Amino acid sequence: MTSTNSQNRTATTQAERSAGVSPKAPPGPAGTATPTAGGGGRRPSVLRNRDFALVWGGESISLLGSEISVIALPSLAVLVFGEGALGVGLLIALQWIPFVLLAPVMGVLTDRLNRRMMMQVANLARFVILGSLPLLWALDGLTITHLYVAAVLKGIFDVVFQLAYQAYLPQLLPREDLVDGNAKTQLSRSVALIFGRSAGGALVGALGAARAITADAVTYLFAGLSLMFVKFREPAPQPRPGGVGATLKDLRGGVSMTFGNRLLRYLTLMATFGNTAVSMVLAMIIVFGYQDLHLSAAQIGLVLGIGGTPVILGAILSRKINERLGMGRTLLLTHSMLVVAFLLLPFAQFGNTATAVTLLIISQGISSFTTPVGNVGVMTLIQKATPPQAMGRVGGVALPFVWGANAAGPLLGSAIAVTFTNVTAFYLAAALAVVAVGWVLAGRVHKLIDDVPENERVVVPAA
Repeated sequence: MTSTNSQNRTATTQAERSAGVSPKAPPGPAGTATPTAGGGGRRPSVLRNRDFALVWGGESISLLGSEISVIALPSLAVLVFGEGALGVGLLIALQWIPFVLLAPVMGVLTDRLNRRMMMQVANLARFVILGSLPLLWALDGLTITHLYVAAVLKGIFDVVFQLAYQAYLPQLLPREDLVDGNAKTQLSRSVALIFGRSAGGALVGALGAARAITADAVTYLFAGLSLMFVKFREPAPQPRPGGVGATLKDLRGGVSMTFGNRLLRYLTLMATFGNTAVSMVLAMIIVFGYQDLHLSAAQIGLVLGIGGTPVILGAILSRKINERLGMGRTLLLTHSMLVVAFLLLPFAQFGNTATAVTLLIISQGISSFTTPVGNVGVMTLIQKATPPQAMGRVGGVALPFVWGANAAGPLLGSAIAVTFTNVTAFYLAAALAVVAVGWVLAGRVHKLIDDVPENERVVVPAA
């Protein structure tokens, strides 16, 4: 059950006072009040907020650069050092390990430090780390060890930035604009996913892998500089005791806030199962196409290319869908659509090649479309349920589960395919998506519309 708009505004004011949100945070463009989503018409675009536009613009450019490096870093390992599948797999894994191992500690630090400063440090650090690769290559001093160390360090500062960014938005934007702010971020991710990797491949071909990485490094410098022009100043973090004991207490507090709160517990479980299913299918569909359907590389490229483009449409419509259906029902719909998408894949075995390619494109299109729509809903609900001073700890606990699923999915899918068949992995993915739907229903998440009632929000433990 959700509260009315007037109740939401009252609860928001009380929550912001108790959370220490700065009264100077701009309620709308140029500091003017704007109507709520359900009360007086559609709110103007969040891009009219100058500070958000600067933060979002820098993040958009750096996301594009990151996708370039998705191609350029493995290419550097293969073309310069002659690494094979094992070396490339290790390079990719090293960038994900910090999300699993360091996110909880980084979450504690996020709640103790200035979030904008953390984002600036992370951007400038990644500029130096990635920029060192083409520099050492030009000086003939680049080694494979340096490449692996750079991958780990980049992963660490990816965690720093991600946690700080998620925690900073609820301070920068009023609650009514969080859906739009998250939708803009998802749009940036979607555009970068489609065009960044294509640009990365073109740059590697034209300039070489090392020089292509320079482009990614420069985007982080641009993002760091854009933050310098943000005028909004977040409230000073609440003083907290130092030392190992206090840090461990904060870690336990992050776990209790994330899994002790009913809404966050079910959102985390839903996202973990959903991400595992999606990543499993994305990895196995290539093997399925080659081994079971006997498709060519060009046909598989067509499937992934056309099937991936709806991600942009989903990102564009994510705000409208979440506002029209309500965030809870949107999550129920998107995960239910994943079940349908995954169950379509086994039918690609029957019929001719054109039928197989068509079914694969439809399945991938559904999955691609629902991803940004669901991401906007889950991120906004977490931000609305969690006081700003606890966002770091909550994100630090949830991130290893939610993002760790991106690494666990391909491993699980491969094990199932080797033990049984490739098609069995798709049935398992559909089952995992069904479980994700179950978490939405069990947690009554589907009943939430545009806000989280005050009695369902996170209670921050005393320092």
